[in-house]
Amino acid sequence: MTRGLFNKLFPTPKYLEMPAVGLDISDQSVKYLELTPKGDAHLVKKFGEKEIPLGIIESGKIKDQKKLEEILRALKVERGVKRVFASLPEEEAFIVRIPMPAMSLTELRGAIELGLEEHVPIPAKDAVFDYEILKQPQSDTDTFDVVVSVMPVATVASYSNALKNAGIELLALEIEAQAIARALTPFHARETTLVVDFGKTRTSFLVTSGHKTFSSSTVNNIGGEDITKAIQKNLKVDYATAEKIKITKGLLHSRRDKELLFSVIPVVSILKDEVAKQFSFWESKTGSHEKEKIERVVLAGGQATLPGLAEYLALSLGVPVELGNVWTNTRLMEVTLPPMTFNQSLRYATAMGLALRNVPR
Repeated sequence: MTRGLFNKLFPTPKYLEMPAVGLDISDQSVKYLELTPKGDAHLVKKFGEKEIPLGIIESGKIKDQKKLEEILRALKVERGVKRVFASLPEEEAFIVRIPMPAMSLTELRGAIELGLEEHVPIPAKDAVFDYEILKQPQSDTDTFDVVVSVMPVATVASYSNALKNAGIELLALEIEAQAIARALTPFHARETTLVVDFGKTRTSFLVTSGHKTFSSSTVNNIGGEDITKAIQKNLKVDYATAEKIKITKGLLHSRRDKELLFSVIPVVSILKDEVAKQFSFWESKTGSHEKEKIERVVLAGGQATLPGLAEYLALSLGVPVELGNVWTNTRLMEVTLPPMTFNQSLRYATAMGLALRNVPR
């Protein structure tokens, strides 16, 4: 693990007073969003999206660096994206919460590094990591409670180099889950929340409290694209029509339309089962302490607005399920109307979370 590389790419907040763009780089697109202050609120100065053709990034791994650099260079020239906080792919990241025995703070980083391979499948020499102390030991027999964020050095370097070669100044890289938590969870909230980032081709799950992320995982075989293709096949319609049916009808009309029901239910049932697994896994880690029980589920991502999804999950899980609000920590709606639709805003959760690094708590 190269600490110098980490310091360069995950710096302390000395840049926070400088204007910067939140840049969300995913397999299929790059989204950008910049905030500007107005009194106590923060308004959107600019936002947008540029498509990334298939094959350039796959499951978070950059496969064609030159073509990605061309896209980023065009983004700089055409949209004025020059200085950024950028995302690192959830698929390549590990966020784990671990106890550590009492020791001095100067010894803690070395001790975490020595035990890193017990918690993540990356050799310590190939990993870049940081940690946050949630609780310090109160006695020699007590323990630290720490959250450790880990990425492969090669992945961090590939994203950093792509931005550098495109002429974009990189202020910091951040794991996607951490940015989403900052966007959707009130800074000073203390309830434990499960955020379900339901995307087109994959779904990520992250447990948060306030702006802290305690754990994250990604499942690549659950996504809204599966619903669209099932509707296309079962209803014998073209792709565009299937997508429209999904967006406008979803689960709300499927009870009256058996063919639509058979198209939608298999995917959302898998999603429901995966969410239930996340509940069970979290409880097994926390010992079902009342103060750390998951109190609500927040849906994010471009597919989260599937009609009836929140109600279906709430009924199945027995906890409140709601759509995320990316304006939670901007106070924008106290000043003006958002510059995008609610459905569209959920696709910008990561970019918003990155842009919010500039906003004081």
